[in-house]
Amino acid sequence: MPPRLISVMIVMLFIVVNTSLFYTEILPRIRSGLPPSFNVDLADEAGNLRPVVNWKVLVRGEEFLKLRTGVTLVDNQEDEFWLWAEYSQPTNAGLKPARDFLGLKLMRNEFRVHRDGDMLGLQAKVQIESLRGVDFPLTLEISGEVSNGLLRPEVKVDSRLGERTFKLESMDVPVSGAVFQPFLPVHRILGLYPGRTWKQPFFDPLSLAFSSGVAQGGLDQGTGSVIAKVRNDIVDVMWGGKKIPCIIIDYTGSDLESTVWVGVQNGMVIRQKNRLSESMEWDLIRLN
Repeated sequence: MPPRLISVMIVMLFIVVNTSLFYTEILPRIRSGLPPSFNVDLADEAGNLRPVVNWKVLVRGEEFLKLRTGVTLVDNQEDEFWLWAEYSQPTNAGLKPARDFLGLKLMRNEFRVHRDGDMLGLQAKVQIESLRGVDFPLTLEISGEVSNGLLRPEVKVDSRLGERTFKLESMDVPVSGAVFQPFLPVHRILGLYPGRTWKQPFFDPLSLAFSSGVAQGGLDQGTGSVIAKVRNDIVDVMWGGKKIPCIIIDYTGSDLESTVWVGVQNGMVIRQKNRLSESMEWDLIRLN
């Protein structure tokens, strides 16, 4: 019979391995139909040690914007985090493709989440300088808290037409789930398997800014729900000079089409493509 210390170590190893198996393989199938939970890396929990992730944003095959995403602790909170994404114009003045369609000065999106994966709230800010080549200065801010399973967003718009505030219709937020935000790519998605399908609400601040209804007092674009489905085939994607086996997720809704490439080995999101219209497609490619 092995010494007691070795026996304890064997039991602990068994528990760790099976707990990991439960969360990555079994629990997602039990929660079939529900979206994956937000995932915060242990390094993030340990003090925001994980570096900011940089992305390039391509439109029509050329760099359009630069994107940074990260995770930071909420002030004075040990178990709450901000998952954020910030878009800005490249410093290279020569990079101006697609500006004939959209002059975007800044877009910042944030989700407030609990360490366990529950969504607690969101906020976003969009600053537009021009639209379709016409000067159209507009600032749009969105904020909302989750209470009793409902997200209640409020929108503030500041444009040449003046400053106005609107309330959006409340959205159901799944337990341990999230609202899909096409312009806030998460760092990791775990628990995926071929054929997994789920439905989740989405909100798109850029479409809200585009919507002619915003200027007229209505909000008829940028919110709704999407159906997500994991494709059956695993594909190899070149990233960092290596072939990375990836699972692909397709998100479809009445006003949205998105495709996300997720590494099989560690759940890392390496690419996300958002189709806004037949002539406007944003390709978000992770750099680190």
